[in-house]
Amino acid sequence: MMARIVFKFLPLLLLAVIGVCASAKAQQNGSFNVGGDINKFYPVTWSDGAWNFNKQTELHLGRSAVHTNSQWRGAMIATFNFHANNWGNQAHFIDAHIINSSTGDPSLRGFVAGWLDVSSNNSSKRIIIWLRGGNTTYHFDSNVTVSPIVYDGVQNPLPYVTPNGSASYDIKTEIDQYAKVSGTVLNHPLHVRGGNSAIMGNLGIGTTVPTNKLEVNGTIRAKEVKLEATNWPDYVFEKGYELMPLDAVNSFIGENGHLPGLKPAKVYEEEGVNMLELNQKLLEKVEELTLHTIGQERKLEKMEAEIELLKLLIKEKL
Repeated sequence: MMARIVFKFLPLLLLAVIGVCASAKAQQNGSFNVGGDINKFYPVTWSDGAWNFNKQTELHLGRSAVHTNSQWRGAMIATFNFHANNWGNQAHFIDAHIINSSTGDPSLRGFVAGWLDVSSNNSSKRIIIWLRGGNTTYHFDSNVTVSPIVYDGVQNPLPYVTPNGSASYDIKTEIDQYAKVSGTVLNHPLHVRGGNSAIMGNLGIGTTVPTNKLEVNGTIRAKEVKLEATNWPDYVFEKGYELMPLDAVNSFIGENGHLPGLKPAKVYEEEGVNMLELNQKLLEKVEELTLHTIGQERKLEKMEAEIELLKLLIKEKL
């Protein structure tokens, strides 16, 4: 009799187990508001719902309408792919792609101030994304259950404290450097295996606001650097080139404190050094110095010849 009862309810039990697993893995979407001050960013924690399924959690966060909440509050579309540390497990990361609107009040531009995996010394499997307050609305959609919790001092008290009390996280008053501009932020190195990669805008290394095609805030080490050259200064050796006399060079240095044709040190310090221009100018000075040296050599040879002639004349008179 007992066997019959178990057999009868077995399909229901299997369906219940499948339902629990499915709900744990189910997609989640919704919206929430972050209260507090509009000029501050508040911690919102998110669960890594895909952790137990051995894959990344994919979170879409956005506000499409630029006038949501108030006139020109701003728009944002962001994607966060992440896998939590969960107390020392190694394959953890947070990769983000964020696009912010470029209109409205510049002081209110940007909704995400930063993010952090806060599960390195606990089993919460949660990350923090700091979001702008001021009763700002955010919509989200994810491939698994992420259960956002807002810590804005209204919905939940500040600061956010990890489950074991090992760390706490409060508001941010400024956007972290890596999150200040629209684009993609990767948690690990990017390797391009093959093909040609093109960057049509400016590329910054160590800086988020490059104003040149390549801008590096640090040291560059290379086996070779090749510059496209025009107007190479061999014109110094052409007939008709006016070589500045050494006394004129001396006067110029005395008045200006640098060589003719070069800029003052203050200009180089403020504007940087154009390597091609500087190499051309330095070679020009080397070639001019070579001509001066050749001229001095000829004068010395002439003086030596005259000295030898004078020696002969004096010897004959003796």
